[in-house]
Amino acid sequence: MMSRSLLTVLCAAALTGCAALEQGFGVPVASAARPRTENSGSTTTPPVLPSSSAATPSSSPAVVEERARQAYETGRWDVAEGYYLQWTRLQPNDAVPWFQLGNLYAEQGRLDAAERAYREALRRRDEARTLHNLGLVQIKLGIGALREAQQRLPPDDPARRETREFLQTLLEAVR
Repeated sequence: MMSRSLLTVLCAAALTGCAALEQGFGVPVASAARPRTENSGSTTTPPVLPSSSAATPSSSPAVVEERARQAYETGRWDVAEGYYLQWTRLQPNDAVPWFQLGNLYAEQGRLDAAERAYREALRRRDEARTLHNLGLVQIKLGIGALREAQQRLPPDDPARRETREFLQTLLEAVR
């Protein structure tokens, strides 16, 4: 079993990269600054394609990719999501559209969906930057789960105290 100090050091190192959770994920779609959204948690709602005027099945992958990038850069999340999903269907063995879809979900705070998209990207191509973003999402999900556990555990439960101390140590390591 890992010592508490080793675990703290490892978590601190991992959480240093968590700034990417607040600033955007991984390799950006484009170099332009992305619009900010509030991280409101994750959702399990399945994605829906935008209307047929926004995504046409006959579009080439390059056209769909460019439209997705433009929609992403301008903060039209629902339109970008539809194009990324269309791109995944047009190029089912390509990891890039799944990676970009994961970035979109992470940017929106849809962490469960981001985790699934990054895993799909990894199934197609094992790449370090995808693992990096997946790890950041998992850390964010883990912190959320620990916070919820701490709130839900009875006040006299030793696990509540331990969870509170662990969260405090993690959050102090980030500062």
